[in-house]
Amino acid sequence: MTNKTRHTWQITIETHSVTIVRTNGKPISAFCERCRTNVTVFAPEQIAAFFGMTLAEVCRRVEVDELHLIETRRGVALVCGDSLNNAETKHNSKAKR
Repeated sequence: MTNKTRHTWQITIETHSVTIVRTNGKPISAFCERCRTNVTVFAPEQIAAFFGMTLAEVCRRVEVDELHLIETRRGVALVCGDSLNNAETKHNSKAKR
């Protein structure tokens, strides 16, 4: 009778992604006080639709300072494009834990 040795293998796959957001037409830019620079801005609804989240989730991320909100002179709320990169990086690093 032969002894059969059983082997267990663990395979770990790590992925990275790059997200490119394009607008229909000329990008809108505004000054973000948090970033201290001019940035491309997006409507909260655009962010929600593109990333597959609810508008409430976008608002929650603004409230916890993951996304920067920029208000125009006319009172329109826009999201800082640079803060999207930072929020996505934070989200990915939390997911790895």
